Amino acid sequence: MRNHPLIHFRQGPAGERRPALTGTRLYVWQVVETVRASEGSTEETAEYLRLTLAQIQACVSYYAEFQDEVDAYAEEERELARREEARWRREQEVLG
Repeated sequence: MRNHPLIHFRQGPAGERRPALTGTRLYVWQVVETVRASEGSTEETAEYLRLTLAQIQACVSYYAEFQDEVDAYAEEERELARREEARWRREQEVLG
């Protein structure tokens, strides 16, 4: 935490620690995905997420150091979202 003071850890569903941006509900992977969707523009990302450039840079810096870890968490979240959407669609079919 000394090297990344704006990053804290929240407990994930399986008890693992997931890096998040202090003072927000955002995980590091979500901020990084937004930076990528903004074609690498930290300014655009900060404006879109209503964060400071320092907050965006904190996530980018953490990601640069722990990319594999963050990418693994992001993939787990995407898989969970896919499963939940499939479940919801099945329910909608039952309801007609």
